[in-house]
Amino acid sequence: MTEEKRSTSDYDLICLGGLSFDLILRAPRLPTLDEKLVVQFAGKQAGGLIANTACAAARLGLKVAWAGTRGDDDFGLLAMDAFAQFGVDTNLATLDPCSPTDFTVIVLDPGGERTILVVPTSPSPPALGPAVMEALAHTRMVYTLPQPPAWFASVANTVHAGTGLVAIDIETSSPVQGEELQAVLGCTDIVFSNRGGFPLAIGHSIGDVSPGNEGEAIQSSARRLVQMGVQIVCVTLGEDGALGINSEQTFYTPGYSVPVVDTTGAGDCFHAAFLYAHYNHHSLPQALQFANAAAALSVGHPGARGGLPTEQAVKEFLAGAGTLRSTPAASDR
Repeated sequence: MTEEKRSTSDYDLICLGGLSFDLILRAPRLPTLDEKLVVQFAGKQAGGLIANTACAAARLGLKVAWAGTRGDDDFGLLAMDAFAQFGVDTNLATLDPCSPTDFTVIVLDPGGERTILVVPTSPSPPALGPAVMEALAHTRMVYTLPQPPAWFASVANTVHAGTGLVAIDIETSSPVQGEELQAVLGCTDIVFSNRGGFPLAIGHSIGDVSPGNEGEAIQSSARRLVQMGVQIVCVTLGEDGALGINSEQTFYTPGYSVPVVDTTGAGDCFHAAFLYAHYNHHSLPQALQFANAAAALSVGHPGARGGLPTEQAVKEFLAGAGTLRSTPAASDR
C-alpha cells in the first residue's frame, strides 16, 4: 500500500473505512429466489455506509476527514472526487494498487425500497498508519463499523485519550459479531443500529413481541447497553422513526410522511445529522428530531448522496414543512 498526502489538521469527525462504489439498477419489483428479472441501469456513484455519513456530515457543516483504503482503479478515483465535492478531506486515505475498490449493486423497486449486494474487495480493517493515529488523537469524534477488538481498542483508546467520542454503526452485515462485538461495545460511546442489526448489539433476539410493543422491547434491551457504559443508543426504525436512549431518558421520534424516491443512505444521513447535533450540544430529543428530519429530506432524491441536506434545509423542514406519521410512543422517561 502507498500513503497519499497527509494532513495534521484537527477534525470534528473522522470516518474510518466503509467506502464503496454503487452500481444502481431499477427493477419492477425486488427479485425473488431463482428468477430472471429484466432491470434498468439507473446510474453509478460513490457510496459506502461510512463514506456516505462523511459526506452528509460535511454537508451539514462539520470538518470531516475520511481515512481508509481505496483501490488504484476508476472506482477509487471517482470516490475521491465525490468526497471533494462535499468537502471531505481525503488526506488520510491509503492507496492499495493490488486491490480493486469495494463496490455494491443496488436494486430499487418503484416505491424506492431496495436490496443491496455488497462486494468487499479491499483489506479490512482499514490501515492505521502514523498519520491516521495522530489525527485520531485530536479528533472530536470518530465513526466506523465494528472491527476486530484489537484494532478497535487501538482506535478507541487513542480517540478517548484526546477526549473524543467513538461512534459505530451496527448492521446485519457487521464485520464482527458475538463476543467480539460485545468487546467493541465496551469501547464505544454512541451506538447506531437499525431493526435488523439491533439483535447483534444486544447479543440475542428481542423475541416475539405483540403489535405495538416492539418499541418497549427495544428500549429495555438498549437500556442494558447504556448500563454497560454506552453513552447513547440510537435505533432507527425506517419510516416509523427512531428511538434514542441515554442514562437519563428515552425518547421516540416518529417518521415523517414524505414522498420517497430512494431510501438508500437514509440511515447514513441520520447518523451524520445526529452526530452533528450532538457535537453542537443538542439534547437527545433535539438531536433525534434533527436527524430524523435530515433523513426524511434525503429520501426525496435518487442515490445515497443525491438529497443530503444542509443545516438550513433541516431547520426549515423542522420549522413547519414536515408532517409526522404518528404520535410519539415514549418520551423523556
